[in-house]
Amino acid sequence: MRRSPLALAVAVTACATAPRPTPPRPTAPVPDAAIASPRYHATIRWTDHGVPHIVAADLGGLGFGQGYAQAQARLCELADGIVRVRGERARYLGPGVDDANVKSDLAYRHLGYHARAEAALATASADSQAMIAGFAAGYSHALATMPVAQQPEACRGAAWLGPITAADVAGYGLSLQSLASARFLLAAIADATPGGSGNGSATPTSAPGASNAWAIGADRTASGGGILIGNPHFPWQGDLTFHEAHLTIPGALDVYGVALIGTPGIQIGTTPHHAWTHTFSASTHMVVYRVALGARSAVRYRHGDDERAMRPSQYTIAVRRPDGTLEDRAFTRYRTAFGPMIATAIAPWDGPGGFGFTVADVADGGGLALDEYLALARATTRAEFERALALHATPFVNTIYADATGDALYVDGSRVPALSPAALATWKLMRKLAPPIEAAWRQRLVILDGSSPENQLATDDPRAPGAIGFAQVPRVLRRDFVMNANDSFRFTNLAAPETLAELSPLWGDDADRPSMRTLSNLAALAPGSTAAGADDRFTLDEAIGSMLGNASFTAARLRDDVMAACPPPPRRPPSKLAPLAAGCAALAAWDGRFGVDSRGALLWRELVNGLATDDVLPWARPFDRQAPRLTPDGLAVGTEAIQAALVAAVDRLRGAALTPDAALGVAQRATSRDGAAPVPGGTDLDGVTNINTWNRFDATALSYADAPVRYPVNFGASFVLAVELTPAGRTVRALLSYGNASDPASPWYRDQLAALGRAELRTVPLTDAEIAADPAFRLEEIASP
Repeated sequence: MRRSPLALAVAVTACATAPRPTPPRPTAPVPDAAIASPRYHATIRWTDHGVPHIVAADLGGLGFGQGYAQAQARLCELADGIVRVRGERARYLGPGVDDANVKSDLAYRHLGYHARAEAALATASADSQAMIAGFAAGYSHALATMPVAQQPEACRGAAWLGPITAADVAGYGLSLQSLASARFLLAAIADATPGGSGNGSATPTSAPGASNAWAIGADRTASGGGILIGNPHFPWQGDLTFHEAHLTIPGALDVYGVALIGTPGIQIGTTPHHAWTHTFSASTHMVVYRVALGARSAVRYRHGDDERAMRPSQYTIAVRRPDGTLEDRAFTRYRTAFGPMIATAIAPWDGPGGFGFTVADVADGGGLALDEYLALARATTRAEFERALALHATPFVNTIYADATGDALYVDGSRVPALSPAALATWKLMRKLAPPIEAAWRQRLVILDGSSPENQLATDDPRAPGAIGFAQVPRVLRRDFVMNANDSFRFTNLAAPETLAELSPLWGDDADRPSMRTLSNLAALAPGSTAAGADDRFTLDEAIGSMLGNASFTAARLRDDVMAACPPPPRRPPSKLAPLAAGCAALAAWDGRFGVDSRGALLWRELVNGLATDDVLPWARPFDRQAPRLTPDGLAVGTEAIQAALVAAVDRLRGAALTPDAALGVAQRATSRDGAAPVPGGTDLDGVTNINTWNRFDATALSYADAPVRYPVNFGASFVLAVELTPAGRTVRALLSYGNASDPASPWYRDQLAALGRAELRTVPLTDAEIAADPAFRLEEIASP
């Protein structure tokens, strides 16, 4: 997923009441009995880089230890997320710029994550209930025992810091299911009132959704076992950061990896039997329905021969005034049988007799994800792992898996709207006849006529209402390799039979695909690739080196054409040719990589961006699936155009006080404890597997300072996991680029950036002996009051 599904608008109406004092703590629900009564206990064995190895006798204690450890590492971001999903930001932070906090509260209240949490908990397994309750208790215990002076500066003594409940954790988990769908419609939901209210200026957002994952099977590994390399590209700050942990119940559970903060369990990780990671799916998860409104009322809509009433919901949002008092603002928002109404500048809600828009988000349904992730961690065979995936709780991601038997598995278990063949046929026709429908699809958005009953979603799977059943999802099992870099399942392995071609196009079509990043991944894994050494069978070191080696695919395919446009270097070039000569010399000496010391990488980036149109390069020979080793290749532009683009690239660098041969790490840096640190990697057009760039893809209300350089980095390679599994055991290496703490005062804040620059992963201690021998070992026993 690369672009926002819908342009968003502005303006919210409100009414005020008399002021009243601000409460000192969030108005959290009364703690559940499950939190108040049990006594939780956990042992935490801390190792280097702030990694907690948590041991408990049961899942409640394990959740308690994990909630405690997450609060120690990322207190402010976690608390901010809980307040956001409760819909209480305006209470503590005021209305925000252009009422941003009010809109956020209103949208989250209308989506109802927190309100639905109790019901979700009631249908979850007893194991999930225990772990979620323990997590809430662990967080609350950490906050209660943390002196205010030791709280991170970003939230020290804040009124919105307070204990949380199991319902808070469950509601937050439900909100994450719509990370790739309704999350991009929050302003459109908040602005949705009848009568053309969506006529404000549209503000598009973007969802980068970039990750790489390899599972290399027995036919391509030196050991004959499986290798997994996961490199999810995610924000380095805010609510979508990972927390690293090792969770153990002796004799029952042993899983290491990461979870998004605010959630218990492990979402990307490894057990003694297997390893798995996730990438954003190329599929779509929503349908936007255009409904014909009633002739006399804009809050009624037609469905077939019937006219239905929309369901109103009333909300009161408490808003903090500058003097600290609160005012109540009252709102009414509506939903149809499909879902909430939305309104934007390009999709307004008309008056009676007009049209409106409503959205069905199939990712936002079913139960809590923890049941699935506990099952993934407990699985001992691939069959058990796939049965766990069938719980259908991976609403927007692919899963890539490797095990000790040498199996490599890809499954797109994301939730995709289940439309009838007739509905799909109508939609395909409308894409040809109506350019806006096609333009919406280019942003992975499906627009259908909601007044036609044939377009209604199927609801036969209670685990994912309205979504295609798990038995019909894309699945590729191989013994050589599978991989994904956010393109569709069709690029998992180009040698795989095209047995999945008849799947719904909503799994992702191949227009303008594959991306340069997908091609760079496929090139590294292809038989005969030098990445696997002379024997063409990967060792773990070779796989890590290839994933993080920063080789540029676009340079490999295009640099010859660029150099051919360079004139022979004169002994003393005229001044007007000096920029061209300098650019040619820099590219000739470049190592073709985007390492921190690579000289010429910055120039290549500026050059390909200048040659591209709408992020598409002018290939002379575009990608041909029948000739993947030869295509894409060459530039479809002439010598003069190449020279002009190269001179312009040199000029842009010099305008930023950079020479054409400046090292990448001089200009591409991230904030660290000791100032700005150099960061390797690049962007999609750079053609590297290791993405590191700038993109504000988090929802936190906290502020962050980016490095004051031309290419600041706050997004990209996050938790890099490398696992080799054989019948004799496993080797686990990892790197969490931004560190296992968000407080700049912590020794673990961005402490691994230098290792990222060296492509150096650390071996993770997982046995009792390895943990005890760690030089930073520290034992902590914690228990609830």
